[in-house]
Amino acid sequence: MGERLVDSGCILPKYSQIKEYLKKQIRQGEIVYRQQLASENILAKQFGMSRQTVRKALGDLENEGWIEREQGRGTFCIYRERVARGNIAVLATYISEYIFPTLIRGIEEVLSAAGYTLILANTNNDKVKEALCLENILNQDIAGVIIEPAKSSQMNVNIDYFREFERRRIPYLMVHAFFNDLDPAYIMMDDYQGGYLAAQYLIQIGHREIAAILKSDDRQGVSRQAGFLAALNDYHISIRHGFLGNYQTEQLLSYPYQFTRNLLQKKPRPTALICYNDQIALKVMEAIRDEGLKIPDDISIIGYDDSSLATASEIKLTTIKHPKADMGRQAAKFMIDMVEGKVLKPRFVYQPEIIIRSSCRSLCL
Repeated sequence: MGERLVDSGCILPKYSQIKEYLKKQIRQGEIVYRQQLASENILAKQFGMSRQTVRKALGDLENEGWIEREQGRGTFCIYRERVARGNIAVLATYISEYIFPTLIRGIEEVLSAAGYTLILANTNNDKVKEALCLENILNQDIAGVIIEPAKSSQMNVNIDYFREFERRRIPYLMVHAFFNDLDPAYIMMDDYQGGYLAAQYLIQIGHREIAAILKSDDRQGVSRQAGFLAALNDYHISIRHGFLGNYQTEQLLSYPYQFTRNLLQKKPRPTALICYNDQIALKVMEAIRDEGLKIPDDISIIGYDDSSLATASEIKLTTIKHPKADMGRQAAKFMIDMVEGKVLKPRFVYQPEIIIRSSCRSLCL
């Protein structure tokens, strides 16, 4: 930009000529994403214009989303070409087991068809690993982020990363749960209603001694528990001491089995048990069998998610349906619309549906 760039015979105002020149430089890659522009003084000398004229041009570019001025740091290019599509980061709590491969395939199907590239990362539902993943994403050329937040019922210790997405105008969409302090776009299930529906079904087929084992470090588990307890309250049923088990991610391997073994020693024994998901239900079923009891003759079981595990054993699980592939496809459609500026913060909540199989016995006469 060493030459005089403003044409005195051009009908555009001088600040508009400066603006259009800088836009051309950005489009052609002479100025790239996150590159710092020269100061107003330097630009004024390069363009042979007053600093006020340069400031007006930069103000317009900022309002139109081409640049960002940071107090005390300078002016930075924030424009990224939309036509060429781009990379969408998908940050999942798990990627290789349970319902997550189906969910991710749904996302990939839509992104790939629309010309976007999926970049996949896994947090193992760990906030420290989530922070590392988010930092890595911020250091890449990412058009948008789809994320299932780690341990979503706990404090949002990684909020600064999400604020940085917002500052850089990188859209993000939360799946399954979200943090209230962010007011984000999201797609999820009505887990409160899901917990309510599971308990209500058992009550309607005659059960009163109902136990539950739920996950406490994810918002899904907290909501399912709230719905479960609300249903008991609405039907004037009190939950017995020791009938409600809560576990966290790190306790997945041992807690469900041991809780169930202890639960079955209680007098009276529960006639039904609601599980956080189908994966937990299988661990619960193992403990029930090891106690010499039968499902559903001695105790009824309800899972959640209607995963492939629900029909994997000889006892077919009654469970709450999860949309899986459809949720993945819809999440990808929302993200594309956000990236392309068609919508700001899309939100959608799936309503639960109970799938009745053979793991529950009616106690009604």
